[in-house]
Parts: sequence; structure tokens; C-alpha cells
Amino acid sequence: MAKKHPGYYLVLLIVIQILLVFSLRLLAKGESPSDSPLLNFPGCFELVDADQNFVPDHLGFSLQLTEDYLGGTIWVCGELQAMINNQWQTIDYTAKEFLETKGKKLTLYFYGGEFKRLQINGPFRLLIQIKGVNLDVSGLSSFSPSYRHQEFENSDLVLSNQGPRSTSQVENNIREWAAQQGLILGSSDTVTFTFDRWRFDFKGEAGVSPKRVWYSPTGEINWVDK
Repeated sequence: MAKKHPGYYLVLLIVIQILLVFSLRLLAKGESPSDSPLLNFPGCFELVDADQNFVPDHLGFSLQLTEDYLGGTIWVCGELQAMINNQWQTIDYTAKEFLETKGKKLTLYFYGGEFKRLQINGPFRLLIQIKGVNLDVSGLSSFSPSYRHQEFENSDLVLSNQGPRSTSQVENNIREWAAQQGLILGSSDTVTFTFDRWRFDFKGEAGVSPKRVWYSPTGEINWVDK
């Protein structure tokens, strides 16, 4: 059998995430993406101190699936919402693949530095979709406590859907890539992690426009002039 190019799997991952986001958009509007009834997923929000310096840097949501959903590989997608101007609005999103689910607590993580940057407070809720072989269910989480954005820090460590990563190391990777491309970035300004990607705003230099660069945990890089 011919070996598939690595880009094949990247494209497949992107397509899966697009489909999950589209389905959750329908759910947020009160429309079901399938004929299945919407569910209330039991779970628990918690503050997470990933870098272990006694200051929370992520918001975690853990759920324990019932026997109906156990077995093979599944995707769990979460669209995090907060009440803004008296409306539930999406502020972050993540999708994570779980290879083995039986007896395990499944946890999604959202970077607290983004709450701090946007000055967004709880309570939060999650629109959840779970997909697998012969499995496609959607529903809502319970509400989180009224966490304050001041409780979180801008940690260098990020719990991405591909595992823990260092933001400073990601910036080094971007600068090495930019040097190979002949792209001048200048000093960094705003840095955050949201929607499963890092976003760096670079100031540029004299005669060189500022740049916005996105970096995915899989190593994909995109950029635009600001």
C-alpha cells in the first residue's frame, strides 16, 4: 500500500475541525446538526495551574462518559462561551482526539491568558460535540463558577490539543522559519493562544510593515501584513 503524504493527515484534521465548528455553530443557534436529541453533559470546570507556580493559567473542563460512548477513538470538541452584553458569545474553541476513553476522565483546556487579555469573566459554558464511529452527539455543559479574569496569568506553558508546549519555543520556531523565508518580523507585541493556535503580532521595523503570525500545534504557520 502506498504511504500517504504527511500533508494528507493535516488536511484531514483541518476538515474534521471545520465540520465540528460548523455543527457547534448550529447548536449555538438552537439548531440540531442531526436528529439526535441535545444532551446535558455532566462535567466539572476547574482552574488549572499547568506550570505549577500556584497561579491558574488554564480553565479545564472534564467529563466522564457513560458506557454508551466508550470504546474506540473519539473526537471531543468544545466551544467555550461567556455572557457578553447579555448574550452568550464564543470566546474560544478546541477539538481533541482521545484514542482510549474507557475509564478515563476526558479534559479540554482553554488558555487563561486569553481571558486576561480580553478581560472576560465567568460564568462560562461549553457547547460540546462528540464524534466517533457510529457516534455523533451534541449538547451543553453545566455552568462554571464566576471565575474572574484576574485569577489567570499569561503562562509560557500552553496545554494545546497536541500536548504541553512552550510559547517562547514556538516563537523561536517562527523566527527560524521567518529567517529561512527572508521575512522580517521585528519585536513581538501581543502573543496569545486561542482556537487551537498561537497568534503573534510582530511590530516590524522601519520600512517593514507589522506582521500577524499564526502557529498551530502541528507546526503549520500562516501570516498576514497588519
